[in-house]
Amino acid sequence: MKNAEKPFEIPKTFGLGVLLKLTKNNFRGIEISSDGKTFTSNVTLNKMTEAVNATIKSHNIQLKVG
Repeated sequence: MKNAEKPFEIPKTFGLGVLLKLTKNNFRGIEISSDGKTFTSNVTLNKMTEAVNATIKSHNIQLKVG
């Protein structure tokens, strides 16, 4: 299975939950579920990556390390 076909799935963290909620609210058709340990979406990894990157850009989110 190619990355473009793999479903989006990632371990659950609070900060990521907030980002995914913003993404879900800004893009129709994206659904995100959690089993308590991981977040899973109904879209592919590539589609979710594009949506998350667009959300980061549109909300002017910047990561600060250190």
